[in-house]
Amino acid sequence: MEPKEKRKEKIFEAALRCFNKTGYENTNMDTIAAKAKISKGGLFHYFKSKKQLFLELFQYRVNKYFDQMKLYIKEDADPEDNLRILVKEAGLFLKQNEDFYKFCLEFLSMGVRDAEIRKIMTEFYKNSIETFKNLIAKGINAGGFDQDLDVEKTARAFYLLVMGVFFTYFSVNVDFDIFEQQDFQINRIIKGMKKA
Repeated sequence: MEPKEKRKEKIFEAALRCFNKTGYENTNMDTIAAKAKISKGGLFHYFKSKKQLFLELFQYRVNKYFDQMKLYIKEDADPEDNLRILVKEAGLFLKQNEDFYKFCLEFLSMGVRDAEIRKIMTEFYKNSIETFKNLIAKGINAGGFDQDLDVEKTARAFYLLVMGVFFTYFSVNVDFDIFEQQDFQINRIIKGMKKA
């Protein structure tokens, strides 16, 4: 018999493909069950509703994202290097997980009208900001960044940079290398953070 976590991962992968193909509204539990090769009753054993599955899928993959990003942050590394690596790896993660990021676009757009989704996205935002703030504060304490730097606003600038790349990557036919542009922006932000 398949372990419970392995079975849930298969369901998440099947649901991701279904949601990306037809959207949340047009996807039903029958389709997800068939794609996951599980009975509908078996699917409802793991998830009481399509909404629960939708929310848990996002949280599961975002937790994997944060776990992956933590691997790149080295405690003894230069904070500037950690910031560069974190933003670069977030971009690579995007390229390697396009299916999930397409799903995220719908998830985010639904948050405009759905308080539960908005709450989950707010947690993602807060966790992201906290990660950037910690790295920036370490840079200030180590003497590499300006002591007068507004840590909160600078952390937001990094978050908005990453999110801007994400939205542009999936919504615009760009006439430039988006990751090269991201590197340019990171360099400009970090240059502005250093002591005069």
